[in-house]
Amino acid sequence: MRASVFASFSLVALTLAACGDDGSDALKLSVADNCNPLGIAHCMAPWPSSAYEVADATAATGRRLDIPAGGLLINANSDVVDPTPWNKADGFSAAAAIVTAFPGGVDGSNLVDQQHFGDSLTDASPTVIIDLTTMQRVAHMAELDVPSAATPDDQALYLRPAARLIGGHRYAVAIKKTLKGKGGADLPISTGFQALLDGTLTTHPLLERMRPGFADVLAALSTQNLAPADLVVAWDFTVASDAFVRRLPTAARDRALAQLDLTPSTVRIVDDQAQDGAFRRRIDGFLTAPLFLTQDGRYDAGTTLALGADGLPAYQKMYEIPFTAVIPTCVYTAREPVGMMLYGHGLNGSSGQAASGPVKDTAAEACVISVGTDMRGMSDKDIGNIARALTNLNYADEIMEVLVQGITNHISLARALETVFSTSVFVCRAEDATATGCTVGARLTDPTKVYYYGLSQGHIFGTTVMAYAPTIRRGVIGVGGGNYSTMLERSTDWPTYRNILIGTYPDPLDVVLAINLFQQRWDQTETSGIANVVLDGTATGVPPKQLLMHMAIGDEQVPNLATEWQARTMGVPVLAPASVYTPYGMTEATGPLTGSALVIMDGGAPAVPLTNEPAPDTGMHDLTRTQAASRRQIAHFFATGEIVNECAGACLCAADQCD
Repeated sequence: MRASVFASFSLVALTLAACGDDGSDALKLSVADNCNPLGIAHCMAPWPSSAYEVADATAATGRRLDIPAGGLLINANSDVVDPTPWNKADGFSAAAAIVTAFPGGVDGSNLVDQQHFGDSLTDASPTVIIDLTTMQRVAHMAELDVPSAATPDDQALYLRPAARLIGGHRYAVAIKKTLKGKGGADLPISTGFQALLDGTLTTHPLLERMRPGFADVLAALSTQNLAPADLVVAWDFTVASDAFVRRLPTAARDRALAQLDLTPSTVRIVDDQAQDGAFRRRIDGFLTAPLFLTQDGRYDAGTTLALGADGLPAYQKMYEIPFTAVIPTCVYTAREPVGMMLYGHGLNGSSGQAASGPVKDTAAEACVISVGTDMRGMSDKDIGNIARALTNLNYADEIMEVLVQGITNHISLARALETVFSTSVFVCRAEDATATGCTVGARLTDPTKVYYYGLSQGHIFGTTVMAYAPTIRRGVIGVGGGNYSTMLERSTDWPTYRNILIGTYPDPLDVVLAINLFQQRWDQTETSGIANVVLDGTATGVPPKQLLMHMAIGDEQVPNLATEWQARTMGVPVLAPASVYTPYGMTEATGPLTGSALVIMDGGAPAVPLTNEPAPDTGMHDLTRTQAASRRQIAHFFATGEIVNECAGACLCAADQCD
C-alpha cells in the first residue's frame, strides 16, 4: 500500500488546479500536503529531497529532516512508518541511491551504466548530479529497477554516485528531457515542478519550503548549459554531516573503553578442545563487555540502544558476549610471541566462523591466533528481529541501533586480546609444554600485535571496526564493500529477505524506498559511514590504518560495484598488475606498497548482470579466502605492513596463478 494519494489520481487530475480554500490565488496541487510535491508516481519520490528539510541553526549542516507524519511508507497491515527516528538526522544518507519514478515508466536506453561512469559527466548524460558546495558534477550511474519491469508505473529510476557523497554538502539533481518514457514519449512534468519554474505560489507547504533554494539549483544547472526548458524535474537535498552519522558509535566506543578501564573484561571458558595437526586448541566461551542495550541485552523484540538524556548510548552493565578462538600449533614453537587476528564473520553468522576452514588456514599461514565474536544486530541470533524489521520499518531500531553494540563488542574484544587473553588464556599449559616444548606459563602472544580479518559482512562492518579500534593498525577485508543499498538487490542472498519485505510492502517502489530508508540508518555502522576517513583515522580519534582489500570478479553475494565504490571512496590504488581491468576512478600501483590497496582476483566466472538483480551462483564469493596467494599475502602484510603481489603475475586464479 502506498503512503500517498497518487494511486487514486490520474495524470489529468494531477494537472488540475484550483484557488486556495481561503480564496487566494495560490495554486492548490492535487498532492497530499505530506507528500513530495515534485513527484507523480509515489508520495516519497523523488527521494531524497529538500522538501523534507527545515533550517536548524543547532545542526552541523544548518538543516534537519522534517518528514511529515504519514509521509513515509504504509504496510499491508496499515502500519504507518513513524518518521521520528529519521528526523533526528541533519541530512540524508551519503550512500543511498537517489530515486524517482514516472507514470508509464522510463526508456532506459540512454542511461549511463556502471561500466561508463565517466559518461555521466558529459552533456550526453540524461541525468545530472551537481555538488552545490563545490559546483562540481558528480560521476554516477543510472539504472531502472529490473524486478518491477512488468509494472512500469512502479519502476524506480536509480541514480547511484560512483563514490560516497560528501557529508554536509548540498546536491542538485536533474532529469533532462533527453530521457524519454516507454516508446519514446516525453516524460510528464509534475504540476509542482512547473509551479517552481513559473514562480507560481502554491498552497503546498513542502513545495513552498523548497522554493527559496530552487534558484540555486537552476543557477548550478545553468553552469552546465542546462536551461529550465531542458528539464523534466530538478531538485536539491543536503547530505547528513559526518559528525551526526558517527555520533552514536563514537560515544559507545569511548564510553566502553572508559568502562573497561574501571571494570576490565573477564573470560569464562565453556569448552577447550584439543585439535590435530596444524592446530592445537579451539576455545569457546564468553567475555564480559560493556552493555548499551535495553532489556538486559536480550534478543527479544523491543531491545534497542539505551540512550541517555544526551541522546547518546548509556552504559547499563557488564554482560557476556560469546567468543571462539583457534590456536595453531606453530604458536607454541614460534621464536617470539605471535599476533592475534580478530575475525569478523559473514552474513548473520557467529563467533564460530573464526574456526572455519579457510580462516584457520589463514591463521596457520600467518601463525596468528584467530578470535571472533558475534556482530550483535546482524548475527544468527538476530535473524528474528531482522525479519520483524523487514515487515514493519518501525522496528528498524532493533537492528540499526543494535549494530552499535555489535561494533562496540568487537572493540571490547580487541581490548581483551591485548589484556586478559594475552595474560591468562593464551599461555603455555603443562600439556602444551610436554607436546611442543614451550615454557609453562609463558605468554604465547604479543599484545601489541592485534590484526583484523573480515569476510563479506565481516568486511562491511569490519571497515567500521577498523575505523573505531584505537590500537588495531592493519586489517584485511575481503569480498565486501560499502553501501548495503547497492549490494542487496544484486546479491544471491537478497531474494529471501526481499520476499519478507514485499510480503507487507507489496508495491515494488515501496521496496526500493524501504531499502533507502534502511541505508540512512545503516550509515552509522557499515562501511558507508566511515569509508572516506578510515585510513586517516583522525575523524574517529585513532591512528592511521592500513587496509588490504580483496575482491573476486563476478562475486555473486557482494557485487563488485559495492567493493569498487568503497575503494574509490577510500582513494586506494589497485595492486598491479590488475587481473582483468582497473575500476573507474582508480589507478594501478606496483608493490610492495606500504599503504592500502585493492587486490582483484579472477576465478574465470561468467559475467554477472549489470542490472539490479541477483547474480547466478558463480562461486566467486569464496574465491579469495581459498587461494594460497591470498594467505601468503595476508601473512606478509600482518608481519611487515607491506602489500605485495603473491600471484604469478596477474591474479588469474582459473589459470593457476594464485597458487
